[in-house]
Amino acid sequence: MEEALKLENYTYEDYLDIDKSTKERVELIFGKIYMMAGASALHQDIVGNIFFSIKSISKKDKKCTPRVAPFDLKLEVENKINIVQPDIMLFCDGDDLPCAVFEVLSPSTAYKDKTVKKELYEKSGIKEYFLVNSDYKLIEKFMIIEDKYQYIGVFGEKDNLRIDCLNCDISLEEIFEI
Repeated sequence: MEEALKLENYTYEDYLDIDKSTKERVELIFGKIYMMAGASALHQDIVGNIFFSIKSISKKDKKCTPRVAPFDLKLEVENKINIVQPDIMLFCDGDDLPCAVFEVLSPSTAYKDKTVKKELYEKSGIKEYFLVNSDYKLIEKFMIIEDKYQYIGVFGEKDNLRIDCLNCDISLEEIFEI
């Protein structure tokens, strides 16, 4: 009789074995495996708009490079290797750690994005964390202040959003334009 897939106390090596044996996308966070569902068209449109906006700005000063999922981000926290695939990452000044991460919420990921992933990004030292709610056309911003995420505020589609890593603002009207 086959044993059911256990989803906790995994190591990085376990993750690599799982990744090879399935076409499913998975994340490893604090020893737990999280299966990733396919994204909706709206989710992908928002991801594309954010990426395009950031890419257009970053082309001008060339100090930052955006990346879009699926792209494995390896983070070591508390002597454990974690592998996540944020929707959008912004790498600046040649660092291996992104300066900013955007997660577009969906019903299947919202809880994880607001809890374990937020904790992972905070402990990793990712300076800016953005939670994007496409249903309500809102983005919540968190910034590391004294090693902890502080809630900066919520921004709607009529607002401009400050991305400190890029030292610029982006129009949320353009982000939520579908």
